[in-house]
Amino acid sequence: MSPTQLLSTSISSTSSAFLAAPIAFKARNQNVSMASKKPPICTCVAAPQEQKNVYTTQVSRNANIAKLQAGYLFPEVARRRNAHMLKYPDAKVISLGIGDTTEPIPEVITSAMSKRAEALSTLEGYSGYGNEQGEKPLRTAIASTFYGDLGIEEDDIFVSDGAKCDISRLQMVFGANVTMAVQDPSYPAYVDSSVIMGQTGQFQKDFEKYGKIEYMRCTPENGFFPDLSKVTRTDIIFFCSPKQSYWLCCNKGATDPTSTICKGQWINHRL
Repeated sequence: MSPTQLLSTSISSTSSAFLAAPIAFKARNQNVSMASKKPPICTCVAAPQEQKNVYTTQVSRNANIAKLQAGYLFPEVARRRNAHMLKYPDAKVISLGIGDTTEPIPEVITSAMSKRAEALSTLEGYSGYGNEQGEKPLRTAIASTFYGDLGIEEDDIFVSDGAKCDISRLQMVFGANVTMAVQDPSYPAYVDSSVIMGQTGQFQKDFEKYGKIEYMRCTPENGFFPDLSKVTRTDIIFFCSPKQSYWLCCNKGATDPTSTICKGQWINHRL
C-alpha cells in the first residue's frame, strides 16, 4: 500500500475532504467508520492538605523552664488593673505594677546621644564595636564622678546592658547547687532566674511559692525589713535595697543587718 493510501485510510471522510484540497492525492469517496469513544469525564477533587510534619529532637530541653508559671507578675497586674478600670471607669487606682518614667529625658543626655549617633555615620566618627567592659572615657567618668574618694579605678567599672541580664549572669556563676533567699514581696526576676537555673523546687499552688526558696517577709510589722537573724541560712540572698516604694517604707535609720550577716557564716551577694 502506498503512503497516500495509508494516509487516506487513517482519517475520516470529513477531515480528508477538508485536508485533501491542497494535497495532490485522491482520497477515497467511501466513508470510513471509526469506533466512537465516550469523552472522558474529568472530576475535580480537592487534594487533602498535607499534614504538617512535627519535628522532634533528641536534645532535651531545660526541664526547669516548665516550672515557670504562665503569667509574669507585671503583665498580670496590668491585666487586672485594666479589667477593673473597664468595670469602674471612674476609679482612682494606685498601680503597684511595673514602674515607669514620668519626666522627659534631660536635653544634655539626648543631645549627647544624638551627637554620638551622628558621628557613627562618618568615616572619622565610626568606631565599630566598643570595649566589652564599656567605653573607656565613660568608665573613667563614672569612676571619677561617683567613686573618686573610694579608690575605684576605671578598670573596676563594667558597663552592662541592664540589671535583668546581670541577674541571670550572676546565677550562671553560682550554678544550681546553691540555696537562696528573696524578700517577699520580691522583684520577679530574682525568683524566675533561680527557677530556670534549677535552684528551686516545684511551684506550690497552695502557698503560691516555690519550694527550696527562703522567702523573707517584708510587712508593716517588721518595718518592711526582714529580720535576717530568723532566716534560715542560705548561700545567696537577693536583697534589693533601696528599691523604689520599699525604701520609702522601711526604717532608713536602722543599721544595715546585711553587713553583720556578711561578717558571719553567710555568703551574701547583694544587688
